[in-house]
Amino acid sequence: MQGFFDRLMRGELKDVMIAGYIDYATLPIFHPLYDRLYFIIDKVIFELYLNETGIIQYNELTEIKAWFTLDDDDHFSLMSIYSQLFKTEQAVIITDITYSSIPFSSMSINYFNGQDCGNLLFDPNHFFGFTFL
Repeated sequence: MQGFFDRLMRGELKDVMIAGYIDYATLPIFHPLYDRLYFIIDKVIFELYLNETGIIQYNELTEIKAWFTLDDDDHFSLMSIYSQLFKTEQAVIITDITYSSIPFSSMSINYFNGQDCGNLLFDPNHFFGFTFL
């Protein structure tokens, strides 16, 4: 995880995204899947996920692809959650990250947004994936 943390603290966080699908059977509706989060730092994509033992891990990706089976009337899609997480569209500076490799433990990120400071907690103990506070 140290490689991801180093890049997050030293690089510029461009976006945080989640994947999901759009169901075109009725009205087009986006269905988010919160079991994987994608951090775009500079031009690199980092996938954050929970491994089979319940520990938060990451992969460095060149592109985001569907990892689940889609129905014929569904389409893979992405949604930015940057402004939802950080409550701003401005750049944030990550100051500290608290992480433990204990199964199902949370990850905490402290950050500055201009003059304001904040804390973001990623909790993997939810049935549908990560929740964030």
